[in-house]
Amino acid sequence: MKNRRSMLFMPGNNPGMLVSADILGADSVIFDLEDAVALTEKDAARNLVKNALTSIRFENSEVTVRINPIDSPFWEKDLQAIIPCGLDAIVVPKASVQAVKAVEEKIAFIVSEHHLQKTPKLLMLVESAYGIMDLQAIAAASTNIDGLLLGGEDFSVDLGIQRTRLSKELEYARYKLATVAHAFQIDSLDTPFTDVDDVEGLRLDTAFSKSIGFSGRLLINPRQVEEVHEIFSPSQKEIEHAIAILQANEDAKREGLGVFSFKGKMVDLPVIKRAQAVYKNALEWGLTKEVIF
Repeated sequence: MKNRRSMLFMPGNNPGMLVSADILGADSVIFDLEDAVALTEKDAARNLVKNALTSIRFENSEVTVRINPIDSPFWEKDLQAIIPCGLDAIVVPKASVQAVKAVEEKIAFIVSEHHLQKTPKLLMLVESAYGIMDLQAIAAASTNIDGLLLGGEDFSVDLGIQRTRLSKELEYARYKLATVAHAFQIDSLDTPFTDVDDVEGLRLDTAFSKSIGFSGRLLINPRQVEEVHEIFSPSQKEIEHAIAILQANEDAKREGLGVFSFKGKMVDLPVIKRAQAVYKNALEWGLTKEVIF
């Protein structure tokens, strides 16, 4: 699991944005071959993304590509072009068990055909009422699935409902997706907040996402990265507290203690696991350099 706080969509048909993607600060970038690209530009966008993947050195962000859905005539060409480039993950739209199986089978063929050493992870974008109801089956359909992503706009269209500022209408889908992702120990990315000028709304909505278990969210504008990272990142106080617990745990293990007291409170395995997760994320995101082990 990558622990992605942010995944930033980048139109696959925009060369300037493809070139600048790695310096925008997002944990992951999604080069988009689907919704951001007109039908007449699919081939050109695919070639642009392929060239970007093979010619640009990405050092700061995980690189993923959203392919076209399996009910389109484009998805197999998308995979044929980008899998040999060695990207990190594929974002699969219109998530379903059928989509998992079809995409995984095609990827396996390409990996074998090109004698590749790396198979990209699958990130399933759930965008329909049926997808939400079938979430557990989707998550269980492959061990290569590394995350569940919520597509709130298409989901709302499927339900025939209007989107509101803080997405009250999406709560059932959000709770279920976050819960299933935790059950399978994979990432959960909330739907994009589409009003890029409403910073207060972004903060409120993202704080709610974190409070119900999402690990991060999808973004449509690089201006949203800093706000989202601030909310999904542990504070310095939380990091220091986690490090102190882990150091106390090391001392307790040397003394043969399974449960110990820290600042007047008993510390058991769930507390230690929570501290380990905070510490791991802080290291991964460059929020601390203190090495405990």
